[in-house]
Amino acid sequence: LRELVARSYSTFNHPEITPLVKQGDCYILELFHGPTLAFKDVALQFLGNVFEYLLKESGGKMNILGATSGDTGSAAIYGVRGKERINIFILHPHKRFSPIQELQMTTVTDANVFNLAVLGTFDDGQAIVKTIFNDLEFKEKHQLGAVNSINWARIVAQVVYYIYAALKVTASEGVAQVDFSVPTGNFGDIFAGY
Repeated sequence: LRELVARSYSTFNHPEITPLVKQGDCYILELFHGPTLAFKDVALQFLGNVFEYLLKESGGKMNILGATSGDTGSAAIYGVRGKERINIFILHPHKRFSPIQELQMTTVTDANVFNLAVLGTFDDGQAIVKTIFNDLEFKEKHQLGAVNSINWARIVAQVVYYIYAALKVTASEGVAQVDFSVPTGNFGDIFAGY
């Protein structure tokens, strides 16, 4: 486990991985030091290494399928790029997200990474993914897996930075509890905090 953790966070550009910075009376937990600058890197760098380890042990394979409107796709791709026994297929809405996010996803040339542009919205891509996952026979036959916020391993990896921040603030400020304010468009991050 220590080796997997060390390998996962060696890709971050800050020695504390998720540093806590004091600004006035508040602390800001910086979750943007991973390879794609998204908080999702914290979980997905770890998840990619865990998947690779478990698949090597079992001799299995996995095809990750997901839809994205932005940072989930690039964080997932960077988490599993070049990993053995894993392919990743990410659907994204054609020309409907930032140029930086598009470049993060579409310039990865690893043989196990497949970007699929969908003519439509994120919801159209998500509908395709849900339809495929609801076909249980197809899902099992093709060893499909997910890395979105419904994956418990991803949530557990994100719980760690909440505990880290709470322990650090309570120790330095001498308080018994902390409050978190989480700007989010999706529920996965705050669910980990909850």
